[in-house]
Amino acid sequence: FLVWVNEEDHSRVISMQSDGNMKQVFTRFCNGLNKVEEAIKAAGKEFMWNEHLGFILTCPSNLGTGIRAGVHIKLPKLADEPRFGDILLALRLQKRGTGGVDTAATGGTFDISNLDRLGFSEVELVQQVVDGVKLLIEMEKRLEK
Repeated sequence: FLVWVNEEDHSRVISMQSDGNMKQVFTRFCNGLNKVEEAIKAAGKEFMWNEHLGFILTCPSNLGTGIRAGVHIKLPKLADEPRFGDILLALRLQKRGTGGVDTAATGGTFDISNLDRLGFSEVELVQQVVDGVKLLIEMEKRLEK
């Protein structure tokens, strides 16, 4: 668990681990974020929030929850599938390289994350990633046969 301050946005809260247990990662994220928010409030400040837009961040693509739940996953067969982008769009997911935004995937390994930030709760977005990645794994296994 870590917090970056003034790196691309006002703050970035990160929770990650290597075993793929999204429930543990999300629970740590929520608990840690609550503690960060308590510290900010104790200093007489608060996160900027709007009832219509959600959390106000410097990057407009992160309006809403601001959460990007990502999973690093190797999908070499799907990577070669011409409809891969359309499949991700239908699942409301996006792909990038594991080096971050604007990086290419290497060896068929992608960072798959939620496409949406606005209009859904954090729980809904994380579940969308969990369900989508599960389906992508099933599709990859079918393509391996």
